[in-house]
Amino acid sequence: MTHTPMTAAALREAERLTMLHTPEATLMDRASLAIAAECKGLSPVALLVGSGNNGGDALLAGALLARAGAGVTAVLFTPDAHPRGLAHLTDAGGRVLAWQQDPQGARSALRAAAAVIDGIVGIGGKPGLRPAAQEAVAEIAATALVVAVDLPSGLDPDSGDASAPHVTADVTVTFTAPKACLVDQPAAASAGKVVLADVGVGLLLE
Repeated sequence: MTHTPMTAAALREAERLTMLHTPEATLMDRASLAIAAECKGLSPVALLVGSGNNGGDALLAGALLARAGAGVTAVLFTPDAHPRGLAHLTDAGGRVLAWQQDPQGARSALRAAAAVIDGIVGIGGKPGLRPAAQEAVAEIAATALVVAVDLPSGLDPDSGDASAPHVTADVTVTFTAPKACLVDQPAAASAGKVVLADVGVGLLLE
């Protein structure tokens, strides 16, 4: 783990090398613990879930919170949400809604949430949010604690540009190393408090 910002490409390579000897599931479980810790004691909780591991991290964190007694609703923006994360959440009693199938139910869950975990897109995503995600983010109550997984969705991980539509977080739980968007303005203003979590990704630093 390093406090020096790293590019998305360098982090993906570090993760690839780490997964040669550490299961991806282990890294994600560690990430979910760090995310859930920021939402401890809050209920209900809504999850914004895209495809890929960021969505999986959000689902796994939601499962931990559900097992601790929180009411948890996952709002899916993709039919390809992380299978293991979905299984853990439903096993823990969490509710799953697809934005396209039940937008009103999803809106209600977001308006009522005391905490919202943003797992829409991660460091592999392009800047900006798709229209459905923008609509969902607009429903988040002003009083809700917004916790971003790795970075606020919609920001470019490798720059401080904040011109594209994006999530504004109160807390960002980022893994292994900061990203430029979390330290460079104006993007950093949308990250809130940055929590750097060590999930066990090895780094070869010069």
